[in-house]
Amino acid sequence: MSETSQESKDSFTQANEAQIRPVYEVAFHLVPTLGDEGVPGAVEKIRAAIGSGAEFISESFPAKITFAYIIERASAGKRDKFSEGYFGWIKFGADRENIPALETALRSDKNVLRHLLIETVREDISAPRRAVYASDRLEGETIKKPVAAKEETKEVSQEELDKSIDAIVN
Repeated sequence: MSETSQESKDSFTQANEAQIRPVYEVAFHLVPTLGDEGVPGAVEKIRAAIGSGAEFISESFPAKITFAYIIERASAGKRDKFSEGYFGWIKFGADRENIPALETALRSDKNVLRHLLIETVREDISAPRRAVYASDRLEGETIKKPVAAKEETKEVSQEELDKSIDAIVN
């Protein structure tokens, strides 16, 4: 009986530690020279740098994007220029002591072009999706572009046109 209560206390303590543990989010750009085949390996390397004791909350697998500006990086005595790359992020809970080692690993990884590591909250704070409202009034109908009422046109004599022009000019 005491073993069962000890196990429940241990699981309760672990659950509390997970709640107390700070939550971080790392966003990163990977070099485009990896190709689609090399991206999973680079992500696994980042996950390994985060650590096996970390709690992974959510992540976005890197997708190829075009950068807003060209990013330059010096390597092997020359400057590489990148206009596109792979962008991804990982949200995780970890101990504060592990963060400097993660920073060092991200800086030394040649496949990571840039990264940003922030402390954040556990909850997903993305913008809520808007509700879509349906209307019974338009059920089954195609919405048509409103058409302006046609103006009635009448013939204008040359004399009336000349009078209007003179009134405007004078």
